[in-house]
Amino acid sequence: MPFRRIKTISRRLKGSLAAKQLFYILIFSFFITFVGTSFNLFLEYKKDLSAVDDQFTQIREGHLESLSGSLWQLDDLQISTHLNDMLTMRDLIYLEIRENGEVLFSAGRLKEGEQWVRRGFDMFFSHGGQQRHIGVLDAYASLEGVHQRLFERLFVILVTQAFKVLLVSMVILAVLHRVATRHISAIAGYATSIRPHELGTRLELPNREVDPEYPDEIDELVSALNQMRQRLFHDMERRQAVEHQLARNRALLDETQKLSNIGGWEYHVDDELFLWTNQLYEIHGLEVDPTVDHFEVSIACYSKADGEAVGRAFTECIDRGRPYDLDCEITTCKGEKKWIRTTGRPVFEGDRVVRVVGNMMDITESVKAEEAQRRSLKTLMTVLDSVDAIICVSDTDTFRILFMNKAMIESFGEGLTGQEYHALFMAGREKAGPPGVSPRAGIPDHAGALVWESRNQAGAFYINYERSIQWVDGRQVRFHHGVDITQIKKMEEELRQSHKMEAIGGLAGGIAHDFNNILSSVLGYTELALDDVPPETRLEGYLQEIYLAGTRAVALVRQILTFARQGDEEMVAIQVKPIVNEALKLIRSSIPSTVEITRDIESESLIFGNATQVHQILMNLCTNAASAMEGEGGVLDVKLFDTALGYGGTPVPVSLLPGNYLSLRVADTGCGIPPEVMPSIFEPFFTTKAPGEGTGMGLAMVHGIVKKWGGEIKVENNTPRGAVFTVYLPITEEENEPSEPLPEDDTLPTGGERVLVVDDEPAIARMIGKILGRLGYTAVIRTDSVEALELFRSGPEHFDLVMTDMTMPTMTGDLLAAEMLRIRPELPVILCTGYSNRVTDAALAEIGIKAFMTKPIVKKELARVVRTLLDEAGKGAGST
Repeated sequence: MPFRRIKTISRRLKGSLAAKQLFYILIFSFFITFVGTSFNLFLEYKKDLSAVDDQFTQIREGHLESLSGSLWQLDDLQISTHLNDMLTMRDLIYLEIRENGEVLFSAGRLKEGEQWVRRGFDMFFSHGGQQRHIGVLDAYASLEGVHQRLFERLFVILVTQAFKVLLVSMVILAVLHRVATRHISAIAGYATSIRPHELGTRLELPNREVDPEYPDEIDELVSALNQMRQRLFHDMERRQAVEHQLARNRALLDETQKLSNIGGWEYHVDDELFLWTNQLYEIHGLEVDPTVDHFEVSIACYSKADGEAVGRAFTECIDRGRPYDLDCEITTCKGEKKWIRTTGRPVFEGDRVVRVVGNMMDITESVKAEEAQRRSLKTLMTVLDSVDAIICVSDTDTFRILFMNKAMIESFGEGLTGQEYHALFMAGREKAGPPGVSPRAGIPDHAGALVWESRNQAGAFYINYERSIQWVDGRQVRFHHGVDITQIKKMEEELRQSHKMEAIGGLAGGIAHDFNNILSSVLGYTELALDDVPPETRLEGYLQEIYLAGTRAVALVRQILTFARQGDEEMVAIQVKPIVNEALKLIRSSIPSTVEITRDIESESLIFGNATQVHQILMNLCTNAASAMEGEGGVLDVKLFDTALGYGGTPVPVSLLPGNYLSLRVADTGCGIPPEVMPSIFEPFFTTKAPGEGTGMGLAMVHGIVKKWGGEIKVENNTPRGAVFTVYLPITEEENEPSEPLPEDDTLPTGGERVLVVDDEPAIARMIGKILGRLGYTAVIRTDSVEALELFRSGPEHFDLVMTDMTMPTMTGDLLAAEMLRIRPELPVILCTGYSNRVTDAALAEIGIKAFMTKPIVKKELARVVRTLLDEAGKGAGST
């Protein structure tokens, strides 16, 4: 009987919420106690182990050095004292000193089965300035004391915590019974006993006072049950209303599917049963018939490829639970072509697919619209991609690129969609832009059009047209149309440079004119003086030196005139290839051996020019290139080849016309040209060399020769990897007629005719008169052109030849000659000048001038020209 009562109580306790609460409270409390105790013991254990490590550290820092000294001195007593002193530490049990595996000294002992930790210390002793290894100290610390202290703490903690947990659990159980458990039992009794006809009976808990202002969870539960009783009847009414609404929704769904051309279906895997909505029959062109084999009918409407694709997708949806979404073309049972979108989604029970639901949408109109849009877009893209300009669209707010045409992709690269437009086109722009442009990269704030010029990071210039348009999604965007004007910019720069060089050339020509007048006097009077002094005297030597200096000055003036394109060198058809090969031989011997010369001389074309000046061009370019590689050495590369400018995409310099040109290319691997001096390299007397190392006329003379021959010179600067000079000269098909060499004769021709000399420089006029006088002629001198013309008019038959300067005030030499030739057309006239841009062979021939001489005038040349003209005119019987 007592046993049966205990068993009954036990059953009640097992089903009692209070018992379960007590059980879980005890379990949780003991768990928390266990975790807290374990963590506390772990910390204590780590603390004890740390104390053992501190003892090892004390050995290393406090005993090891002195013990090493005692070991070195083999002081057994001192060693034993040290070892015993260390054994006084709490957990140390054994110490030993070993050398090469042999135990030399030990203290303490190790017990069998005892747990310990060992730490070894290398022992060193400094002797003779070196650290010597003399042995190893092994220290053993026992863990028995650590474990013993740990178990003592565990016992105290467990007993204390168990008592505390038990006491707290009993108090909690009593409180829970009073405030909750007994009331829950009353509520459960009410819920099990209530009947539909008793819904008016309220639930009231005995022996419980309710505070309406501060209800607890029990009060809320009672209130909820009473409210549930009141809602039951209302719920029954609403259920009937919902069922009616569901019927209406089904009808509405059918109508909606019909309007949107969407039909739904469902497949039950286990029953192999298909269910179709009415609209799905309509899409397939069938009458509603639930008995039809839906799958076979649907698959038969597809093409073979689409049917196989849909079948595979449907099978994978069942087997692998993979949904699908396909666009296909079908032929309905009525023969209509349609595009449909079919989808399927698996429905799982556990991990198994039990149903597949999906729909089919008639998208024929959408496909037709998309196809029309694609054709329209293709047409638009064809137009945009064929435009030789960059076109893009960017967002008005973020400036991100939305669209680019083919030209922009080719110019700037792919993958730029999404990047900021102004970062590509406005690199380097200042914040202050043109009117109507906001500070941020020059993007206009208003919706109007804007035209502006920019330069991108690659150095290309663009003229940009920009306005606001409406994008396909309805928002306002920026439409950008940019035209690459880089070549136009380069041509403008080349034209400015050409005008600058022409202006410098005019200045150089003016200087040459004045200098030639001076040199004419110097050389002419020097020649006269040489005729008057005895030979092989000191004075003759001085005069010869003056004459040589004058001839060097003449050479310099000729370089200046060459730059100014006013040289009088004979122009003939020449082949440049042999001249270049010959010049390279001379260059090889004149530049350092550290400079390697490579060549590729392939062109055999002819140009219209002068062999000496071709030699000068190559010598100057190669000398400059070698100077750029002085010290470090490098490679001097010379190429001669034909180039078709303006054909095959090759750009044409602004001063040239499209055609065939001979290209002379001189490249070096030197230091390059500093960017700040690039604009001045062709200016006369400009040089970066030290004083006395260069005249600054080399490149200026090259520029003058090339321009005179109708060519162009281009520079590619690759600082600090060298520079490339390319000379373009027009190719000619003409060949020279062979000429017989003139016999040389050192005897000066003379005569006795009457010559009118006109020059506004009195010294030059007198000098020419004296030279003519010594040659036997009668010279009449005038320094004013108008006065000379009046003298000639008064007696034109008194003069056999007229020699006039070109540049004179009031009336220039060519105008004076023209007036005299009107009076006497057969008159021989010699025109002299130091520089004039009006003197050309065509102009002289038109006037009737027979000869042209360049200052300074020397006696030998003057005698030859005067005699030749007089003989051709048939005047006199001059002697030679």
